Amino acid sequence: MLVITEKPSVAKNIRLAIKPPPPTLALRGHILELDFPEQYSRWRSVDPRELFNAPVKWTIRDQDTYKELVKAVKKAGILVLATDNDPEGELIAYESILVAKDSLGSMPKYCRMRFNTVTLSDLRHAWENLEPDLKWNWVWKALFRHKFDLITGAAYTRLLTLSKKLGNGDSIISWGSCQMPTLWFVYQREMEIRNFKPEKYYVLSVVLNVHGVKVKVSSEPIKDSNKSREAYALAKTAKYALVMDFQLIDEIEQKPLPTDTDSMLQDLSKITGLSAAKIMSLAESLYGDGYISYPRTETNMWLTTNHRSILSMLSSTPLGKYINMMNYSPRDGKKNDGAHPPIYPTAYYPWSDDKGKVWEYIARRYIANVVGKNAILKKWRLRVDINGLKLGAAGRYFVDEGFYQIFPYFKPKDTLWIPQLHIGEKLPIVEVKLEEKKTKPPPRLTESELLSLLEKHFIGTDATRADYPQIIVERGYAEKKRKSFYLSDLGEALVNLLKDVDERLVTPDTRRYVEQLMGEVELGRISEEDALKKALKIYENLFDKVSLKLKTMRDSVNTGIKNTPNSMKKSKFTF
Repeated sequence: MLVITEKPSVAKNIRLAIKPPPPTLALRGHILELDFPEQYSRWRSVDPRELFNAPVKWTIRDQDTYKELVKAVKKAGILVLATDNDPEGELIAYESILVAKDSLGSMPKYCRMRFNTVTLSDLRHAWENLEPDLKWNWVWKALFRHKFDLITGAAYTRLLTLSKKLGNGDSIISWGSCQMPTLWFVYQREMEIRNFKPEKYYVLSVVLNVHGVKVKVSSEPIKDSNKSREAYALAKTAKYALVMDFQLIDEIEQKPLPTDTDSMLQDLSKITGLSAAKIMSLAESLYGDGYISYPRTETNMWLTTNHRSILSMLSSTPLGKYINMMNYSPRDGKKNDGAHPPIYPTAYYPWSDDKGKVWEYIARRYIANVVGKNAILKKWRLRVDINGLKLGAAGRYFVDEGFYQIFPYFKPKDTLWIPQLHIGEKLPIVEVKLEEKKTKPPPRLTESELLSLLEKHFIGTDATRADYPQIIVERGYAEKKRKSFYLSDLGEALVNLLKDVDERLVTPDTRRYVEQLMGEVELGRISEEDALKKALKIYENLFDKVSLKLKTMRDSVNTGIKNTPNSMKKSKFTF
């Protein structure tokens, strides 16, 4: 048997788990990739539109690993495909079969080894339960994605690069059906900020003595300055505020759900300030080295996970003080991708580097979910009358911190403890203030907010979503300063060009339809070929509209240049 894995660390763990150790070969991701035949590689001599109907073929992506695989399969009686347990991993397994078939001249014998952690016990269990075949719908789903992204990305990128140079030089103007909606969200927020017109308003605030506790009550925003001054004068003459309403209720804050990929990336980008792509890379490394379960999952409910074993492992770590082995009750979400459990720790990672921050978040959230208790707060609301003026305040304070003792990352601050009050009570006035304020524009998008928008609009998957914020920065379409995204001139020009043609080229709706088609392929409701035809047809029609728009713009500019003095012919954007 020859065991084929995606990562050297997984191959190493398989050799440790299985006795006697089987021969292993570790790939470095995809060994093959899709591309167009040679005659389509010349950008300037091939109309980009032809790519929508051009054949697509397999090419070798990693020559060194390819040669190793060819040599190894000739000695193997059966291939054990131990790639990641998801559609991309399934496609890599399929690529291995294709290489073996080409090398041997016939279909090789193979089986599939599936696991969601690389702990020795899980690997042994997977070895004892080898599956006879691939999940072919996963293969077709991944193949659909790769073909679609290649064809549309190449066609639009060539069209934009050759027809319109945005900025200086001959740099490539990249287009992708996921990166454009990502950029669109940044663009939208930038336009909201630019178009924002601040408005002046006033707030009347009064500090009350509530049985020895100073409580600040405030009015609703007052836009009229005369009315604000009148209210201030009225409040200044009062000595007491009359309690009109007081509510003090228990508020339960539930412990966190099991960790899925999207929540992990969104939370850790806030906590660490690292990019989602970097966080995903760290999580992949932790998985490959056996410290966490598979980190690409949409599942946030527990099915068959052995919590006693995980808690026992964690009990011997510094987090063990939070664990009660006799009393645990995991909280479940509603999402199940049918492939992977939620992310959980599988071994103790003792270092305090960036990987340690990722591991600690996963471990603390797991413990909080499994053995933690809900937090209990008191939420209060006060409404008072001061000479006919209605003012109010609200706050909350902890009664029991619950799971926040274990998972403190987003613990809310106590606002203010307040004693029980009764309607009709008179509260002495300590201070009266009139504050002039201005409305503020929305803040720029953080990576966490951007990832949340991508998830909400079904752009990409848990396996790909982390890459898109980094891609738009690498392409020069946006800039990330600290934790926030800023739109670049190039990104703005590109979005303006495409949205003027058809907003479907930049908004999430069209790509969301493509993702839905992928889901249909995975469920076996439509073939990969038919789904690809449907998706490409939409983007081919949009391509024609972009092409016509660029030609019209080019003709217009060329006409304008002929009639423009030489001193005025320089422009930041040329066509």
